[in-house]
Amino acid sequence: MKEITPVKVHLTTTITQDGQSQKFHFDESGQLVRFNEHQRYLRYVEHQHGIATPVQFKLLEDALQLTREGEPKTNLTFDQNKTTASQYQTQYGQIDLEVVTKQLEKEVDWEEHSGKLTVAYQLHSQGMLVGDYELALQFNA
Repeated sequence: MKEITPVKVHLTTTITQDGQSQKFHFDESGQLVRFNEHQRYLRYVEHQHGIATPVQFKLLEDALQLTREGEPKTNLTFDQNKTTASQYQTQYGQIDLEVVTKQLEKEVDWEEHSGKLTVAYQLHSQGMLVGDYELALQFNA
């Protein structure tokens, strides 16, 4: 059974690199999708500088997978129990990344079609810190 519910998504992202922080805010329309007990997603399209980027969060039992379909395409897995590997494709080639999840909170009320996701993580490449990242996302029908 596939259940799709329209939701409003509010996202705040903070990026800190080389001691400099940037904060971004997004208010988008999205979908809360439930195929079964093990396939649950939050999907929306992020609009920034005239560019529309499809975004999907796969809500797993102990982790969260983020996929951004823009250029470059991004796939990150957040898991507080282990460091995860990812790749970042640039015009100059692929960069291997390690994702270190510092905080992961998921609160989803499937009956009310609302919830929030909070993630704090670091990206490392070749043993060097690329940056610290935080995202705070709330959604409701």
